[in-house]
Amino acid sequence: MHKKILAGSLFLLADRGLRLVMSFVIGILVARFYGPTEFGQLNYVVAAASIFGTLSSLGLDDIIPRDMSALDQGYTRQDIQKTALVMRLFGGLLAFSFVLILIYHEAGFSKIFLIALILAPYLPIQAADIYDYRLRVEDQFSKIAISRTVGAFVSNCLKLTVVFCGLPIGFLAGAMTSEFAITSTSLWLFVQKNYPSVGNFQFFYAKNLLRRSWKIIVAGILIMCQARVEYFLVEKFLGWDEVGQYSAALKIFEIIDVVCVILVSVLMPRLAPIFNLENEKAFSRRAYFLGFVIYLLLIPVMLLLTFIFPFAYGAQYTEAASLLPWLFLRPLFGMLSSIRGMFIILQGRLWIPAASSVLGLLVSVFAGYNLIPIYGLLGAVATTLLGLFSLTIFSDLLFNRKNSIAVFTCYREWGYFKKFWAARKA
Repeated sequence: MHKKILAGSLFLLADRGLRLVMSFVIGILVARFYGPTEFGQLNYVVAAASIFGTLSSLGLDDIIPRDMSALDQGYTRQDIQKTALVMRLFGGLLAFSFVLILIYHEAGFSKIFLIALILAPYLPIQAADIYDYRLRVEDQFSKIAISRTVGAFVSNCLKLTVVFCGLPIGFLAGAMTSEFAITSTSLWLFVQKNYPSVGNFQFFYAKNLLRRSWKIIVAGILIMCQARVEYFLVEKFLGWDEVGQYSAALKIFEIIDVVCVILVSVLMPRLAPIFNLENEKAFSRRAYFLGFVIYLLLIPVMLLLTFIFPFAYGAQYTEAASLLPWLFLRPLFGMLSSIRGMFIILQGRLWIPAASSVLGLLVSVFAGYNLIPIYGLLGAVATTLLGLFSLTIFSDLLFNRKNSIAVFTCYREWGYFKKFWAARKA
């Protein structure tokens, strides 16, 4: 199992690493060309769309890989794949509609609405993530990496063309959407070639999925509201230019966040068939141990990015550069959130994300209304960190102390990993 986890992680890390480098470079050019105001408007739409991302996925991101791997629901992988695909397409169209309604309510038929109309179709297009789940369960991580890398490469070439030609920001939104379309097409082609048999939509399984995932959907929307609420409060109290400054600073750390997402995406299919009450404590502590090690290894990367940022983004983003040292804890909370979410799914305690996200959202809204008008963007940083602390550590102390114990005792697994690496060397 360890070799598969390591191999899968290396493939996905290589893919993510290449895509992040491309996105980082292109993102700098985009931010410099359009300036803080238009860059802020673009990221405002991205934040609005991300709020409905869990509705688009119907909370199935962890459940479907788990069911495809364990095969304990009485359905074949083909039937699971077809059922989830239809459900996610419906959820994506619903989410797309809600994004347009929200943006229209906030800005009417404006440039921001046009950006949303062009960008938000990525939500139904992402229904093809079902093919990602299938390839992941089949240990076809290289095909996932190829699909996502090709999509990112073509999309970034289009973004580069838009910037060099000086085209309006709507064209940039179209280039961003193209990444999802190309990736989805590539994933579909790989699945059709290797696993061509077509399943059937299973109505009762769909009902079962919604029964298991509705709490995740609610929690996901609340979590994204908590994670994005400062965008809306910054715009409300400080204006579009400050939204652009804040977006530029956060983009750096969102690059770091994806590393822990990769860890979870590789661990879930491996743990789902063997996870039980007897090994729960050991697996939880080992996952958190790996998470903390990854975070420590990423600190030099964060320091390097903080040093590079002022030179890369230029004088117009000086205020954003001053925020970076205060955001160093954000990837740590991201790691805790990703790993705890995986074990909550495996444990079947699906009410916990909803309770935690309500707490995190309340803290974020209270902090944002009190801190942002007084302290500006530093208040926004404090808002996001307080919200993440409430979502993870504080909520676990209240609702999920077993997880808190795993976090604070994960150091005890040092001996296990020491023996594992010694055995590999031998």
